[in-house]
Formats: sequence, structure tokens, C-alpha cells
Amino acid sequence: MSDTPQKIVEEAYDNIADWYLAWVEGQNSPRESYTDKVLQNAAALSSSKPRILELGAGAGVPITRMLLDRGAQVVANDISAKQLKLAAVRCPEATLVAGDMLALEFEPASFDGVVGYYSIFHLPRKDQKTMLAKIHDWLKPGGMLAFNLATMDEEERSTGSSWATACFGEVGFEGVEAEELEAGDGKLGEDDPDFGVKFLWIAAKKRSI
Repeated sequence: MSDTPQKIVEEAYDNIADWYLAWVEGQNSPRESYTDKVLQNAAALSSSKPRILELGAGAGVPITRMLLDRGAQVVANDISAKQLKLAAVRCPEATLVAGDMLALEFEPASFDGVVGYYSIFHLPRKDQKTMLAKIHDWLKPGGMLAFNLATMDEEERSTGSSWATACFGEVGFEGVEAEELEAGDGKLGEDDPDFGVKFLWIAAKKRSI
């Protein structure tokens, strides 16, 4: 059995798919507010239905469903095929793509916006920068990316604000907004897997031509 980081994440989310769905439906996080930033920015770019890519869609709630309900065309990716089977029931209008996000291929300037919550930080640090460069290429000029990173560096899979800000500039993003927030507004019980965990929430735009 392969023990690559991606395979470990895939098997973990396959195994907890039903539990994770129940857990995420009860979570309070900034995902919706950051998705709203992306949608508002996309509306300023195009008069047609915005095309949004979601990385780490899980079972399709809350974000895939929110994007669809707000009129977006959604391409939703997750490394867990079992998660996407759940998403297919809840979000049949979305285009669902299973597999490693690093292996995705899209035409340049394909999307008005990209969101990736609780997903990109599962990649090793060297692959996070590669992923950001791919996202930058897929975004239309002026398009926005919103995602989050863990703030603790564990086996080089997560990083902090200084690395993120420098990396964004090198890749070609601008107008970076970042804030560090404790999961669940600091109100989670000690039995919650995110108890006491802080995440860095980031929104940034591809430079306009």
C-alpha cells in the first residue's frame, strides 16, 4: 500500500466520510464569508454565471451547495471518491472530479474564482507552492482564490502567514488578505478534533492585465 501523503489523506477521508459529513454540518467556520468574497469578486468580472473551482469539496456541504445556490457553475474536486459520492446526491448540478488536486489539468484562465478549504494544507509544503502556481494559471485575470492553512508546521505540511505572503507574491497574486482565527470561534468542546486549533484564512487576487 502506498504511503504517500496524498494516499494517506485519500484513505482517511474515505474511511470517515459519513462521520465527516455529520461533523462538518455542525461546524461554524469562515468558509461561507470567504466564499462570498470570491462570488462578489467573480460577479464584477463577468455578467454571466461565474465558473468556480472547489478543491476539497467533501460531501458538497456547505460550500458546493452554497456556490450552486448563488448561481455559479461549479467544478468540485476531492481526493476521496467516497466523499464525492455523497456530494453527487446533494449537488447533482456540479461537475465532480475525483483525484489528487495536483494532477488536475485545466485550460489557463478557466475560472472566475477558486476556493480550497481544509484541503491545500494536506499537501507537503513544496507541493503547496506548486498548487498555488497551478491555481494562478487557472484563474482569469482579477479572479480570486480563498483558502485556509493550518498555522502549525507539522511535517512541513502546513505553514504560517510569512511563508504564505511571500509565496503568493512569487506566484503572482496581489491584494492578499489574511487573518488567523481559532476554529469554531474558540467555542469548541475538548472532544472536537479542531479544539484549540488556529487556521490562517487567506484571500488573494490574480493580477489584472
